[in-house]
Amino acid sequence: MNSLSPTQYNDIKQSALDKPQLDYDDIAPLLLQHQQNPLFQFTQLGQSALGTPIWQIDIGHGPVKILAWSQMHGNESTATAALMDLLNFIAAEPQKNWRDNWLSKVSIRLIPMVNPDGAAAGSRFNSMGIDINRDAKALQSPEGRILMQAAKDFKPDFGLNLHDQNRFYAVGDTNKQATISLLAPAFNEEKDIDEARKKAMQLIGDMRDLLQAELPGYLAKYNDTFSWRSFGDTFAGMGISTVLIESGGHPRDDNRQVARKLNAQLLVMSVESIGSGAYQQQPLSAYQAIPFNRDGGIKDVLIRNLGISVNGNKANIDLAVELDTGSDQGRVRDIGDLSVFGAYHQYDASGLQYQAPKAYALSKALTLDNAAYIALLRQGYSHFSGDAKLLVNSSDFPVVINPKGLSTATPQRHRLATFLLRNEKGVQLALLNGQLLDLNRAALLYPFGS
Repeated sequence: MNSLSPTQYNDIKQSALDKPQLDYDDIAPLLLQHQQNPLFQFTQLGQSALGTPIWQIDIGHGPVKILAWSQMHGNESTATAALMDLLNFIAAEPQKNWRDNWLSKVSIRLIPMVNPDGAAAGSRFNSMGIDINRDAKALQSPEGRILMQAAKDFKPDFGLNLHDQNRFYAVGDTNKQATISLLAPAFNEEKDIDEARKKAMQLIGDMRDLLQAELPGYLAKYNDTFSWRSFGDTFAGMGISTVLIESGGHPRDDNRQVARKLNAQLLVMSVESIGSGAYQQQPLSAYQAIPFNRDGGIKDVLIRNLGISVNGNKANIDLAVELDTGSDQGRVRDIGDLSVFGAYHQYDASGLQYQAPKAYALSKALTLDNAAYIALLRQGYSHFSGDAKLLVNSSDFPVVINPKGLSTATPQRHRLATFLLRNEKGVQLALLNGQLLDLNRAALLYPFGS
């Protein structure tokens, strides 16, 4: 089966979609371009609550039908980019033989960006505040009604439900990120396996084989608790072999381009496997062997073995920091023995002690270059107080001005992650809003966006 080689993927990847959040304006010119291709039949299904078009794209004319939809949660855009990549791959002239092999076997219906209003706002919900994925029964949202009607009209054999999950999921008991999580959703509380769900599990077996070859160790299974209101579970109850694909985090990949590529590969492979019936050779044990997600198993930053002291009581602790890249803030998430967790960034602070944050009072104009800033940090100042207009930061490092909720004698959960790390030679590192600055190297160890 075609697993989309790196060269093939680079040829069809839309580089403009390498960004943390996609909205309708990002994909509109691509949709317009593909509307000119006779391979694709475009139909406007309707519009969002605020009037943005919602499209379906039909491809092929075979008896086995595949419905795939993305971004019903507006802030989950990884798979939307992958659907654009899939369109490019299908349309590419070098893929003519591959394309001709399945066009008469399967019919594909794609609905990219079910929730364009939420996408524009960077929100999970639509403009009415409704979680579309929990609207499969009530159908109060126009977007939910559109998706349900499209499914009823098309009567798909398979449904590919494309989402993003939070970056803190780990694979089972490992310290690896769940870059992709898969699930054949249940259709009842008992989690029974009927023929439709069995086929979904078998298709996931093929997906597992592909992911083991492409990125071993980063695949998990999503929580299979029955969700009565959700579209995936509802479609499964309608006899549709539904597969949930959740895109997650990966080291040094803030825009989830690793998961995007894997999505594109899974889509290509699924078309082939469904068209040929190859998935039917998979035992259910392949699906069942996939470990479940472990929520909270991954941290943004782990500082290991940091020394603290309270009233003569000494300890070496691990400290987890959660980074909010939207506000450039970091907060202490957890403290203690965190050896069971993985992280995107780790630092071994053995031999270093926690030093409480201390403010430098701004009483006159101050311009910071790298040397001046490091000199203040070595003096024990971690942040600034006073009139922020007096400070000009010409350094390469973040400054913390008038913070609220800093820790004092020891680190505290949910407080801003700003303090110093020292040894007998003095201050060696500074944690500034969650970013760790090595004073001796005059370098941030993991800048925001790294």
